[in-house]
Amino acid sequence: PGYGLFARNQPSRTISGDLYRIEDRSDHAQCHILVADVSGKGMAASLLTASLEALAAGPMEMGRPPHELLAKLSRRLHARTPLEKFATAFVITLDVETGVVRYANAGHNPGLLVRGGEVEELWATGVPLGLLPESNYELAELELHPGDTLIVYTDGVTDAVNRTEEDYGIERLKRACLQSEHEDVAGLAHIVEEDLDAFAEGVPYEDDRTLVILRRDPL
Repeated sequence: PGYGLFARNQPSRTISGDLYRIEDRSDHAQCHILVADVSGKGMAASLLTASLEALAAGPMEMGRPPHELLAKLSRRLHARTPLEKFATAFVITLDVETGVVRYANAGHNPGLLVRGGEVEELWATGVPLGLLPESNYELAELELHPGDTLIVYTDGVTDAVNRTEEDYGIERLKRACLQSEHEDVAGLAHIVEEDLDAFAEGVPYEDDRTLVILRRDPL
């Protein structure tokens, strides 16, 4: 209660190398969100994604803080995969009562905080998962005020190209989010996807696209 949440994954092929996972605590005091993008495409990427999801399940259910979750995932992924295999990830913990969001970003695309007609980028707080035997991640914090929206996505969105091989890019994504700032989360997602399709002009998407939107209800 008090929030809107939207999530969708659209594979570029039959199976996806993107992942989102949402864990709502049994007492509904916290909500944990993970968005991840595994290197590569197709079956190999999907198998690594399944492994990453399994590794994340326990720590998320236990409510591990975002920076600790990422450090554990990175360590385990490094031990189980070749050096050229890695993943980026964005982890959020929402305190439902206060609207405080704690997050950590493992080399992932910057999250977008839409607030009062402006967009703030939430940049990486550490390296991608699996690159190093031990990786540390900084924990960042913000407060979602009524009407604020937090958007996390994978690079299949911003790297989509049109017929002239121009990238959709983060600035277009920001503009689409601002145009739909007063929509509900499903409406915002629909506008973003329509804008992306119009830009692509029918060019097939080469990468999986994942979009997760969290909004605190306006007063």
